[in-house]
Amino acid sequence: MSTFPITGVPFTPGPRGQVPVRQDVDSWYLNPQNGKQVSLFLVALQKFQQIPYAQKLSYFQIAGIHGLPLIPWDENTKAQGRGLGYCTHNSILFPTWHRPYLLLFEQRLYEIMIQEVIPQSVPPNDRPEWTALAKDFRLPFWDWAKKPTDLPAIAKDPTISVFFPQAKYSIPNPLYKFTTTEVMGNLGIFDLDGVPYSKVKATSKCPPPPKNPLQNEWINGIQDEAQVVKNLRAHAWYQNRDYGTIGEAVYRLLSENYFSTYDAFASTRLTQGQPPADYLSLEGIHNNIHNWTGGDNGGHISSPPVSSFDPIFWLHHCNVDRQFAIWQALNPNAWFSDPSQQLTDPEGNWSTPAGQKVNPKWGLAPFHVNAHGQYFNSDDIRDWQKYGYSYPELQPWLEKYWPNGQFSQPLYTASIRAAVNNLYSNSRSVLLDSTSGSDVQTSQHDYVVNVIYKKFALGGDAFKVHIYVGKDKEVGTVYNFSARPEETGGPEGCGNCRSQQEDETLATGQVHVTVPLLDDVQNSSIALSSLHPDHVEEYLKKHLHWKVTKLYGEEVPLDSIPSLKVSLAVGTGDHYKDETQLSKYHSYRVLHSVTEGRAGGLGRTEHY
Repeated sequence: MSTFPITGVPFTPGPRGQVPVRQDVDSWYLNPQNGKQVSLFLVALQKFQQIPYAQKLSYFQIAGIHGLPLIPWDENTKAQGRGLGYCTHNSILFPTWHRPYLLLFEQRLYEIMIQEVIPQSVPPNDRPEWTALAKDFRLPFWDWAKKPTDLPAIAKDPTISVFFPQAKYSIPNPLYKFTTTEVMGNLGIFDLDGVPYSKVKATSKCPPPPKNPLQNEWINGIQDEAQVVKNLRAHAWYQNRDYGTIGEAVYRLLSENYFSTYDAFASTRLTQGQPPADYLSLEGIHNNIHNWTGGDNGGHISSPPVSSFDPIFWLHHCNVDRQFAIWQALNPNAWFSDPSQQLTDPEGNWSTPAGQKVNPKWGLAPFHVNAHGQYFNSDDIRDWQKYGYSYPELQPWLEKYWPNGQFSQPLYTASIRAAVNNLYSNSRSVLLDSTSGSDVQTSQHDYVVNVIYKKFALGGDAFKVHIYVGKDKEVGTVYNFSARPEETGGPEGCGNCRSQQEDETLATGQVHVTVPLLDDVQNSSIALSSLHPDHVEEYLKKHLHWKVTKLYGEEVPLDSIPSLKVSLAVGTGDHYKDETQLSKYHSYRVLHSVTEGRAGGLGRTEHY
């Protein structure tokens, strides 16, 4: 059997390695100069979604790689382990596995542009211009952490205008939702945790709870955009109210030496003995976006086995890949070649035999480099630019980085840091504003709430941990982006998921509470006089609270999830007025007295 070669969009690098750039989706879409390329993209995506579902290169089958339906993709081999799943969630392979997945999606859009859209819609004399636009096309990213936080404008309306040399017309917006011609149950999509995915013909975002009989709105796809934006801006305890906490998490993700190892950055999976800062991760941030976009009532993107059918999944994951690339550029030597960072997979999946340690050479099934069955591996995909794309912050070929004709790494790195500061430095800005005008830096106590839980604590059902400072002041959440092992992967269920369930695999999350505590210090009606650890420790003994909810907002008794351990850690944040210096967070220690002896709290003698 010949396998499908994933090469990305064909390209020829420029003299300094120039490649096309994946752009911010709003900047790209709202620029009238990009109208032709936007039209190519929209019509190609529409045609992509209309390809018969049984075809390997259809939107349906490529989206299905992520979970349902339970069939292998581009494979004619037996599984290496008991399961047939491709899942890499809560795995060190999370960032690298999704990179060829996006390349595949981007490549298919380009192929449809070249093979169908341009021949059908563009007169011969105009085709060279439109072909060049197709070759320059790269998937845009949805930066959900920037200010103001919002859904992409291109995805908001049910219909959208496109134009070609001889016609301008409207089409059903293929980014608004994915619609099938029959109920998805006929295509191998089944109900998950009671959510009636088998009975619908379109994807939903933030729908209301389904009823019996199922509402027509649910069947045809509900898009509660106002609720999505409200979720994304949740916990807006900053002075401005048009963004939430996610920018703060992204800033820490990219700040200097926040993580002790690559695997801590990459995955929610707990490594024994990891320091408090490492409870944050790229995957953990990504999980929250899935939840906030899909909602608590079964919106497709909130459930791993069906999340990739929602077209916004691809713009979301393009931004995850962008953050991964920025982190790589700032930490070029960080990787998981060292055996000490390689995690054992007790059961295995398609590409990993049971009991093996995952390393950068393990195949990223089902993605093939060529027609001869060779898989991509993480080392292959480490350098994104060799696949013909980069991001706005990552353009080392720009003239400003080449003084006297020589590339300057310090200038390039300083520019990336300045971009990160400009986009995401929420608490840094607040804390610098509170210092003396002549001070070039400030050092402040920094507080994080860390959460540990068994990923399959509720049998694999997704759940959310809510963190409160005070009775009603929710300051953040941690979302367990999960599904039951039998509800994703291949015909035997997802081996990776099942092995983690049997292995009682632990996962982590983190909520940052320095600025909400500073708000309380500045509120004369609240009994917190400063951010000194002695004051905060006594204050949070009384005022730090948490709860767990699952589907439809149902609260879970804390004694039914004994693996949950919430803790408070204090460290130091050094913040600099120099825009080319990122904040440094360090020297964290756990304040056990805040949570010990409480349901779901980490005790003094408990260590992970």
